[in-house]
Amino acid sequence: MRLFRLLKVAVVFGTIAAMTSGCWYHYHYRHGPAPVAASVSYIRVTPPPPHHRALPPRPSPSAVWISGYWRWTGVEFVWSDGFWERNPPPNKVWRDGRWVHTHQGWYWVPGHWQ
Repeated sequence: MRLFRLLKVAVVFGTIAAMTSGCWYHYHYRHGPAPVAASVSYIRVTPPPPHHRALPPRPSPSAVWISGYWRWTGVEFVWSDGFWERNPPPNKVWRDGRWVHTHQGWYWVPGHWQ
């Protein structure tokens, strides 16, 4: 009976820890530095030029535009539309992501708040 109770407590605390760490991760990634990748993946295909479209109306005076970008799926590039970030972090500036070319190929540097 005691073992069952300890197991139940461990499952409850483990579930709470997993749920709260996921919320922290989402908030931290969205408003803080992007996660550091263990390695960079290079591709040989040149990314297409960015789409230049008229921006939709700004939803609020504090909203910040997050530009769209070409995302590599492993097979082809797919355009990810930009959007208005309605709740930007205070005292931060958005730096757009970009494709960087080296002698090894192209790699993506994600956008981030700075």
